[in-house]
Amino acid sequence: MKKKVLSFCLAMVLAISLLAGCGAQKQETPAETEKGNEAKEPAAAKTEDPAKEELTGLLISKEPQELTLHLHIYNKFVFNDNWVSFQKAAELTNIKMKGVAQESATDSGQVFNVMMASGELPDIIVAERENFFKYGPEGAFLPLNDLIDQYAPNIKKFLAEREDIRKYLTAPDGNIYSINFVPDGAAAQGYFIRQDWLDKLGLERPKTVEEVYTVLKAFREKDPNGNGQKDEIPYIDRANGAKTVALSALWGAHTYSDKDHWFLDKDEVKFGPMQTEYKEAMLNLSKWYAEGLIDPEAFTRGKDAREILLGDNVGGFTHDWFASAASANDKFQSKIEGFNFAPMLPPADAKGKVWEYASRPAVNPTGWGLSKDIKDPVIGIKYLDFWWTEEGRRLMNFGIEGEDYDMIDGKPIFKESVLKGDEPVISYLQKKGVQIQIGFHQDFNYEKQWMNALALEGAEMYNSSNVIAERFPMLSFTVEEQKILDQKETAIQPFVEEMTQKWILGAEDVEKTWDSYLQSLNDLGMKEIVEIYQAAYDRYAKQ
Repeated sequence: MKKKVLSFCLAMVLAISLLAGCGAQKQETPAETEKGNEAKEPAAAKTEDPAKEELTGLLISKEPQELTLHLHIYNKFVFNDNWVSFQKAAELTNIKMKGVAQESATDSGQVFNVMMASGELPDIIVAERENFFKYGPEGAFLPLNDLIDQYAPNIKKFLAEREDIRKYLTAPDGNIYSINFVPDGAAAQGYFIRQDWLDKLGLERPKTVEEVYTVLKAFREKDPNGNGQKDEIPYIDRANGAKTVALSALWGAHTYSDKDHWFLDKDEVKFGPMQTEYKEAMLNLSKWYAEGLIDPEAFTRGKDAREILLGDNVGGFTHDWFASAASANDKFQSKIEGFNFAPMLPPADAKGKVWEYASRPAVNPTGWGLSKDIKDPVIGIKYLDFWWTEEGRRLMNFGIEGEDYDMIDGKPIFKESVLKGDEPVISYLQKKGVQIQIGFHQDFNYEKQWMNALALEGAEMYNSSNVIAERFPMLSFTVEEQKILDQKETAIQPFVEEMTQKWILGAEDVEKTWDSYLQSLNDLGMKEIVEIYQAAYDRYAKQ
């Protein structure tokens, strides 16, 4: 391991020396670079170099150059030399990408590990933030701070405007090693209810947790589908129980997925499933489940639950993505008389607070950075910066002008052939290398164009009402902290999920087992984990 670290450090020294040279040289062809001309020129010469002025438009290099790229993410996306987005980028910048990841491999993590173990790295690497934080300080990736400051004006401007993103990208050693994918559009999910059932029963949309209970009880007992049977399933969960557990927000609890258990009480970091609000939520959700208000197969029915239950005219209420949930009306209005699945604002929780727990993450863990082996870091950072220009951002969001979209009144508008094609818009785009979650800033307008009117209404309802809660900050951990978290959290998460499911299903009594549950969490190392999160947050707050 020491040898590997030493080799990285030596490579780092080499990279820094190259960087110093790049800062002193004019824009050169590879052949000129080999002659070592840069060593003969003073560092200040670059800004006054007339060769730079010869580059027009978005050109990065006077002569075409090729950089190697490792892109293998989510066990799904592997760089394809035929992606039109990157071909167009090469046309605009004179920088071509050559993919090196094995297309036939299916395990992205394994492919990354094999590449890192080889010691010979491609110029640009797409990876998760934790890998940049781990291998960056060892010398495998170049620090980007100075490169961004000098050669990436678009990235620099964005990070200056978005302190939260800058903090997220900053490793514990103070360096930025990657530029990550930044989603757009806060409103992502919300509550949907059968408005036609409410109208039939003479009920209003519920505005408190107590009213939610009353409505779900009526859905269960008053035959809103009119078939004379007690077959209604008031609450739908198509996330194998996760959406049922997330109803705990109605009692002020914080726990929606394995990554969203944490919250701030002023400046104190707390773990949601250990708080009294969570206990209160479990007590109530077990009652709702026992009374048939929650799908009895909530933990097992799976991703098709919404389509099945709405299609059978038995489902009444859920929490889901605006675009997909609103599309239920297009599917079932012609089959079910009066069908109206409508978005509604979150009900006030047990403490009287109206808030929505779900939102798009401010930044994605996936990004790309420059490896120790890149010969010209300036060319590399300028290429990353291209995707943050107006043209580069539009290319990665909408594809090719004239082929995928047209500019109408100054805005990119998808062609009808894209919006009404044989496959979903996102699938069509990603096959062309568009909307791949590398380091670029998404434009929500790409999604708005294929959302139906009801979905847009729901998203705007949540945005304009300011009900979306601020997310817990995305913290960075030292290598030592991450090792402890990897060891201890792997046991804690399954334990929390197991006890939560037992409580809701009535297999365990909440009151009788709560104290032993808390003790078990502490036995598994919860105190040390909270201390690590608190230390990470304190660092974050001071950045």
